[in-house]
Amino acid sequence: MKLLTLCALLCAMVAVTTAGAKSHLVKRCIYCPDGWNQARCPYGWTQVGSRCFTYNQTPMSWDSAKRHCWGLGANLASLHTYWEHQRIMQLLGNTAVWIGGSKGLKGTWFWSDGTSSSFSQWCWGEPSNGYYENCLQMSSRDSNCWLDAWCGYHLPSVCAKNIVN
Repeated sequence: MKLLTLCALLCAMVAVTTAGAKSHLVKRCIYCPDGWNQARCPYGWTQVGSRCFTYNQTPMSWDSAKRHCWGLGANLASLHTYWEHQRIMQLLGNTAVWIGGSKGLKGTWFWSDGTSSSFSQWCWGEPSNGYYENCLQMSSRDSNCWLDAWCGYHLPSVCAKNIVN
């Protein structure tokens, strides 16, 4: 208990003495127990790599899901690696959801959060490029691969945001 109290006092002293430091510097407690310096996701969010993800079980259109994520300070989830995709699959189970990909005017797919990625997990025969299939759905079939889908379907969704230190 004395060690914990000492650590808390040291952290307070570091915070007070560095209050005038440049705001872009991250203040950390050097002598605190492991875990105190770890960035954390908000309650109800799950950390995967350097981002936080949350599942919204309320079915809604892709555009409504995108606005819902914005209201949480996030975006519809973009997935950049196979590992990230696998981790999200583990969190969701066998559930079809909206994620943040959409098709632009020239037929190219992009992430709604503006990030770029060469990773994709399209289902066999996808994207089928149907006339109104402009939004990215993580399917509940075939290992949660991706489908291009009509944006008006009402599905649950996954939001993602960067961890804030």
